Amino acid sequence: MKRQRKFFLQGGIDMYRILLADDDKELRYLYSKMKAWQKNGFVVSAFASNGKEALEILEKESFDMLVTDIKMPFVDGLDLVREIKKKNIQILPVLMSSYNEFEYARQGLVLGAFDFIVKPVTEGALTEMLERAKICLSEYARNRGINELILSVFQKYGIDAKNDRFFNDICIFLSENMGQDVTTDAAADAMKLNKDYFGKIFKKRTGMTFHSLYKIIKVEYAKLLIKNSLYKNYEISDMLGYSSPDYFAKIFKEVAGMTPSEYKNL
Repeated sequence: MKRQRKFFLQGGIDMYRILLADDDKELRYLYSKMKAWQKNGFVVSAFASNGKEALEILEKESFDMLVTDIKMPFVDGLDLVREIKKKNIQILPVLMSSYNEFEYARQGLVLGAFDFIVKPVTEGALTEMLERAKICLSEYARNRGINELILSVFQKYGIDAKNDRFFNDICIFLSENMGQDVTTDAAADAMKLNKDYFGKIFKKRTGMTFHSLYKIIKVEYAKLLIKNSLYKNYEISDMLGYSSPDYFAKIFKEVAGMTPSEYKNL
């Protein structure tokens, strides 16, 4: 079943959704009522009493973060993190553990958990963890948005990146490096291919050079930033890794047929 992204709306603001897993019913209730969640833009929107139940919930619904106790019946916290990684479920796992379970927490971090928090959980410790998590989730959301934009550009030019490992890897690489001046050499290195071979296969499969398509992608992203109206042209130029605002304006006009200022006034 395809998981649909859902948001919890609080006063018109999107909140990060949390799945809280703990076999202690009283602790689940206590932790869910802590003020740090809402103050930091999070909401506990579902509960699980063990890892097995958590996995069943994750198969049906999307969440931004999983906060799970390590020791639970059926499927414990560490096995839960393993299964999340195995199933490629997009979520930020956080482990809860007592002081004498630190070795388990360390194993969880090795498996891919974002962080761990010591039980009993305090408002202060929870706030510190959530502040770190917000930065990570914000960056992830940004990369996901850029990734979707790149996929839309690929689709426009008849490139089915979702079902093609080569283009999917390029998409991920570009979404993570949108603020850089990515050269064909750098892209080839990221794909672990010889530059000349990479250039030939890219041209053969797209009908254009990597540099040409890359310029289009960056200008499409610039359009989104311009319409956002929060940034000035020189700030967008810097954010996208252009050498100067004038060069940014030149490339933008070359691709879009108008200057960034003209596009903003449309």
